[in-house]
Amino acid sequence: MKSPLTGIFTAAAPLGIPLAWRQLTRDRKRFATAVVGVTFGVVLMLYQVGLYTAANRMVVFPHTALKGEIVITSRNYEYFYANRPFSKRILYQVQGVPEVASVAPLGIDFLKWKNTVTGVDKEIGVLSVNPSQNPFLLPDVAEQFALLTNGETVLFDAHSKEADFGNVGAAFRKQGEVISEIEHSRVRVKGLFSLGQTLASTGHVIVSDQTLGRIHPRRSANMINVGVVNLGPGADPAELRARIRALVPADVRVMTAAEFRAEEQEFWVSRTAIGFICLAGMLVGMLVGGIVVYQILYTEVTDHLREYATLKAMGITDRFLFRIVITEAFILLLAVALPSTLLAAALFTVTKTGSGMPTEVTAGELLAVFALAAVMCIIAALLATRKLKTADPADIF
Repeated sequence: MKSPLTGIFTAAAPLGIPLAWRQLTRDRKRFATAVVGVTFGVVLMLYQVGLYTAANRMVVFPHTALKGEIVITSRNYEYFYANRPFSKRILYQVQGVPEVASVAPLGIDFLKWKNTVTGVDKEIGVLSVNPSQNPFLLPDVAEQFALLTNGETVLFDAHSKEADFGNVGAAFRKQGEVISEIEHSRVRVKGLFSLGQTLASTGHVIVSDQTLGRIHPRRSANMINVGVVNLGPGADPAELRARIRALVPADVRVMTAAEFRAEEQEFWVSRTAIGFICLAGMLVGMLVGGIVVYQILYTEVTDHLREYATLKAMGITDRFLFRIVITEAFILLLAVALPSTLLAAALFTVTKTGSGMPTEVTAGELLAVFALAAVMCIIAALLATRKLKTADPADIF
């Protein structure tokens, strides 16, 4: 009985000779050029997947930071930073449902923050809360939540973009306090928390609703943008969502936390250019890699057409010759696997450092990209072998 390793060796080295490897590496310069070209295509594919994954993670940073199982928004909710407020009374009406453990209101605004270094105003995401009702899961927010009872105190997102708002994080760690302005009203940074930049906002602060009323008096104190509903043990979010929908007015929406996150991701991927750009980048990467593989393999077939014709005259089938060319394609793919992965990782690091985007790919996404690259190589190899079908030993000799 043949070992599986025997079959692999026979496929890679027919007649005991690694023909595909020898043909592919006969011209070292051409082989190196092929590796560079295919590496570029695969890196582009990996980078687009990394950007897509990062975008999907970034847009729900605020959503994953909320601790409720059910979320209430306005019926006109579009995405996290673009939604109309609704009455806070609705949230307290929901609190009367027996399975509801607690509720917490959240206000969302874009207001002008004075850069602590340049003095230039820049819009920042302002998340306003009731100091006695913490809507966040973030441990660093919970530890410092009591600080928000002071009318000038704010908590600043340490992952905010320094160029936009000033070097607030470093200054706070050094001084223990940073003084700035929101809407030309003085505020004091008394703590840092970790949320992260999103596609819509490069920075965030958390303030109390009383502080928001001082710095943004046009904002009604009775209006909120998101209502966070925490359920008691054993409560079913889907069942409670249906009951709460029947209880509240039609001008608000009731969603589970999972639906809330999924809708945000769907908005950014489907209704903005992000999804199209990432898909286009993937296709360009596949096209570039496929063209390089095709050109190299077609040249290899053309250069060795006499040898292939000789083998056919000896009784070797087209299938045998096709296998050699396809093996060459897979050798190219294996040759670029490590360098393309390392280059993509380097690009992810640069992007994360420069823009704050959490660009990375999972093991499953990495395998999926290389599976697509393998399909690309097979198609290119099949196109390159078309000339073999018409290679007649009588015509060549």
